[in-house]
Amino acid sequence: MSGVTMETGSLDLAAVATSQPLAEWQLCKASVSSGIIEIAACHSTHTSAAKTQGGHVYMWGQCRGQSVILPHLTHFSCTDDVFACFATPAVSWRLLSVEPDDHLTVAESLKREFDNPDTADLKFLVDGKYIYAHKVLLKIRCEHFRSSLEDNEDDIVEMSEFSYPVYRAFLEYLYTDSISLSPEEAVGLLDLATFYRENRLKKLCQQTIKQGICEENAIALLSAAVKYEAQDLEEFCFRFCINHLTVVTQTSGFAEMDHDLLKNFISKASRVGAFKN
Repeated sequence: MSGVTMETGSLDLAAVATSQPLAEWQLCKASVSSGIIEIAACHSTHTSAAKTQGGHVYMWGQCRGQSVILPHLTHFSCTDDVFACFATPAVSWRLLSVEPDDHLTVAESLKREFDNPDTADLKFLVDGKYIYAHKVLLKIRCEHFRSSLEDNEDDIVEMSEFSYPVYRAFLEYLYTDSISLSPEEAVGLLDLATFYRENRLKKLCQQTIKQGICEENAIALLSAAVKYEAQDLEEFCFRFCINHLTVVTQTSGFAEMDHDLLKNFISKASRVGAFKN
């Protein structure tokens, strides 16, 4: 192993600077303020990698004998894979443990207890199905539950405002701080997140929805973004529609577009020059 790594909060900038060519280091330094949570570099292979808060992994430097000047987005989910796949020879910057570790972290323990009827003291009845939870965790993690469960001694809560997949995903998010839904279901979760004023959950929903946008559903997603006051998603959907304007305007979603939304869309599109020859 021959490399260095750093994480935001305790960055050893000098160590990273000395392990990379100057041009590469300047790029790394400029990226730290834009959501980078991990940067790793290997001196012997002149390969560098970074991971963002959104889970995107970038690489630059030497890649299989070729020089990558600017950070390049990869399909990997961790920086380790960059060095294993692109570095010559393949290396690892992270120390590997060969001893078995069956210890669970607090986060892992909480994740395992979600929807566990053996330890739960609260059941949510949604679409005829139960979701098992723990009052104390819900009150810690969510302002809505902190007030609604304060004097509530019932062990069953019926929920009809949202579907089972959406509400289960919401409760699971409170245990795991992550979501795993299709882009279509994420729209329903975005509605719930807006209702409960869960701003971080709204951001996660927007990220998921962005990954599933296409010409056919772009208008529907734009409408949802406007409805739930998700400004970042609204701008993303608008830009997508402008970049695929010919196809989008021929979809059924555009033909059935709400009058006020259509009026605002045309006005905004005109201001950015979308209708110029």
